[in-house]
Amino acid sequence: MDNYGVKINGMITAKKAPDIFMTGNDMLLDNAGKGLLYDWTELATQDKAFMEGFYEGVVDSWYYDGKLVGLPGLLNTYGIFYNKKSFQEAGLPEPKIGWTYDEFFAAMEKLSSNQGGVQQFGYYAPLDPFHVSLYSVSAGGAPFADAIINPTKVEISDQFREGVEKYKSAIANGYMNPPTFDLTNAMSSFKQGKVPMTLQGQWVADDLIRTAPKELEWGYAPMPVVNSQTEIYDAVGWSSPATLKNPEAVWKVLKYLNSKMYEEVLPSTPVAPAAYQASSAAYYDALKAAGHPEVGEGLDHILKSPNTQPVRFLSTWAGKAYPFIEASWKNILMGKAPITELDVMAEKINNVITTGK
Repeated sequence: MDNYGVKINGMITAKKAPDIFMTGNDMLLDNAGKGLLYDWTELATQDKAFMEGFYEGVVDSWYYDGKLVGLPGLLNTYGIFYNKKSFQEAGLPEPKIGWTYDEFFAAMEKLSSNQGGVQQFGYYAPLDPFHVSLYSVSAGGAPFADAIINPTKVEISDQFREGVEKYKSAIANGYMNPPTFDLTNAMSSFKQGKVPMTLQGQWVADDLIRTAPKELEWGYAPMPVVNSQTEIYDAVGWSSPATLKNPEAVWKVLKYLNSKMYEEVLPSTPVAPAAYQASSAAYYDALKAAGHPEVGEGLDHILKSPNTQPVRFLSTWAGKAYPFIEASWKNILMGKAPITELDVMAEKINNVITTGK
């Protein structure tokens, strides 16, 4: 539906919103800040057994000022899809849970080529500070943003700089695409066997299972680690308007949507794991039946991570912060601006955060 958020918000304002509507984290927090959403805290507290069924930590970003203003439904995670044949021909071990950044960057190098003037990168991916933050935190450094909900600052740690330098070197040497590279056709090229590794959301697994050529042998692995595991993921889920009339009845429906409904739907449309852990079994079973158990194993590993980082800014000031990333980030990665520009970028974003409060 075009302009879904605008239409839902109009219905909420007019007090004509449905008792339950789908929402993402950004829309959730924006509406919660306006006092437009029902507070489920009391019913959730009374239903402890149900609430303990979610993957640990995934409900945290559905609170606003201590109030539970919605429930996550499906989770989007991010990892590496790879061409098995490319790794075999290069004499490389396939990526797997727990593989390291040293292995990752070495694979990028060995899988890249430039024959007949045709550049093939070993790794195709968009790269932003939130993904480099995974390297920083895994290496023992500070995250780029210090919280998923309402961060108080961004920080450029030594480990973050180290991660930037590694990616910067990979780009300069042609092992990874530059930030100006058009990735629109990355997945179609992957299906043709022309892309050795690519960063994608888990939802492309469903498309690959249905539409990839049978001769394409592909696999999936979570992002690598330096020392410890850290991951990023986000969610879509459900909320209700603050004017809700029958919360007890709607709560029962919410529970059904998050559990039984996904158990029935995900086997035929395996696009994402459910935030409610038991309901994800149907999703993982569907992937296993399709010959790709490693996808489900990787996603389960990601969702059980002891540490998670934001995938983007969720706060209302985000629109004012991103232009500073856009102005500096690509130039730093391409060697057109010094690494010290990271600190300038961070200072400007922190000024936005301070002002936004």
